[in-house]
Amino acid sequence: MADAKGKIKIGKRSVDGLPLAQKGQQVDYWDSDLKGFGVRVSHTSKAYFVMKRVNGKLTRVTLGKHGILTAENARAAAIDALSELHKGIDINREKAQNRERGVSLGDMLESYFMARQELKPRTVTTYRDLFRLYLSDWMSKPIGEITKDMVAQRHLKVSQKGKAAANNTMRTLRLVYNFANELLDDTLPVNPVKRLSNTRQWFKVERRDSIVAEADLPKWLTSVNRLDNPTIRDYLLLLLFTGARRTETASLSWSDVDMGQRTFVLTKTKNGKPLPLPMSDFIYQIFQRRAALRENDFVFPGTGKHGHLVEPRKQMLKVMDETGVKFTLHDMRRSYTSAIDGVVGYYELKRLLNHAANTNDVTAGYVVKNVEKLRPLMQRVTDTLMFAAHAWSPYEQPTPAESNPGVINLAEKRRQRQADTKFPYERHPSEATAPR
Repeated sequence: MADAKGKIKIGKRSVDGLPLAQKGQQVDYWDSDLKGFGVRVSHTSKAYFVMKRVNGKLTRVTLGKHGILTAENARAAAIDALSELHKGIDINREKAQNRERGVSLGDMLESYFMARQELKPRTVTTYRDLFRLYLSDWMSKPIGEITKDMVAQRHLKVSQKGKAAANNTMRTLRLVYNFANELLDDTLPVNPVKRLSNTRQWFKVERRDSIVAEADLPKWLTSVNRLDNPTIRDYLLLLLFTGARRTETASLSWSDVDMGQRTFVLTKTKNGKPLPLPMSDFIYQIFQRRAALRENDFVFPGTGKHGHLVEPRKQMLKVMDETGVKFTLHDMRRSYTSAIDGVVGYYELKRLLNHAANTNDVTAGYVVKNVEKLRPLMQRVTDTLMFAAHAWSPYEQPTPAESNPGVINLAEKRRQRQADTKFPYERHPSEATAPR
């Protein structure tokens, strides 16, 4: 029986004799000998606990249920727990961390995605694919049990598939592990991926520098123009003449295109900053053609779940087989940059490519290029690429008629252009003229 202060001598018989509480209620009984040791009774069970202030905060630690834990063992556990609490050790926090240290790599990857809501869908897919392809047998393993030796051996094994894949897999593991360690207040072992740095095991992967050479542009452009699929044809052309990335172009929505102002905005960019761009005359014609063939809300429609073009691999292979020119979609960006290097200024090029300026570059902070200021640059870039591909340039300047009677005058040339509905890339190479 409990005394007047609700205290009992906690033992098997006394705890067995405590009546269960009414539903929805809990009753605490304290031990008469050991301060802070008690048993809580609910309407279904009885559980031993200790309670003590730690750093000014009242902390309650559950020791276990009566029947599973004997009263004698509960008293011994209570003495140990109270001793730890007296030292200022937060037992509940340590228990939580131990539980979390047992969380699997797969669970922590999902937690990472939940915390990093700003990640692009493509990035999430890439991380998932790396773990699925190369770390699938680790996904159910507690993240704290992944060792340095495991990382080093797996890195070498994945390298048999590709050195870049091996590096990317371990870089992704490193960031997920760092994320987990932050959640656990640095209670995990040292990041095992650090072994690759300490032993210099990272593979040196050369950055790709392939482009469509200027000498190959004529046959490449001719082959692309012959593609039966107008969507992919125009997509490849826009990539070359804007230097835009594959995904930000493929996902371009008509809501981000202003045909009246001859502008468009790439919204799904790598750095997250929308990139408004003007249309050169040639690019405007591409958008006109796209508008005439519009199927849905995307400039480059597709049949998949996204609604827009995703992978034009089949048509790309057709161009490669016909021309012998091997290329990737990102080669278009490098080809664009290579062709206009020196044609526009350094800051202008960075603006067209949507590259962030160096934070230490004070001058860059004062350089502001709005869409209209970029328009003549975009036209100059288009003319340069057209000339490199031996295509017709819309701003050719004929020799004055009085000095060369065999050349038609400017007014007549303009009338011919208005009457001619062919796209510039459909013209004969002999009509090429250097851009001004």
